[in-house]
Amino acid sequence: MKRVEWTDEQGKKHSRLVQDNILQDPDEGIPLEPPDIERLDWEAIKRTLHNELFHRGLIDWQAVQRSGNGLQAAILAALHRKLQDLYREHLQQ
Repeated sequence: MKRVEWTDEQGKKHSRLVQDNILQDPDEGIPLEPPDIERLDWEAIKRTLHNELFHRGLIDWQAVQRSGNGLQAAILAALHRKLQDLYREHLQQ
C-alpha cells in the first residue's frame, strides 16, 4: 500500500491509502484524513458561540482583552464537543 496525497479545487488536502501495483482512483482508497467538517451544524455552533460570548461578557474589545483566554475558551466551548462527536462518527464508518 502507498499513501497518495492531493489538494482539491477548494484547497483542502486529502490523503488515501491505495494498492501499490494497481492504478486506482485515490477516492476509492482508504481515507487518511480528518472527518468532513462540512457535516458540522454550523448554525448551532454559531448560536452556541454567541451565547458563550454573551455569558462571558465578551461584548467589546476591551472585555476580550481583559478576559485573558476567555475568547479561546468560548470558541472551544462552542466547537470542541461537536468536533469530538464528528470524530467518533468518523471512526465508526
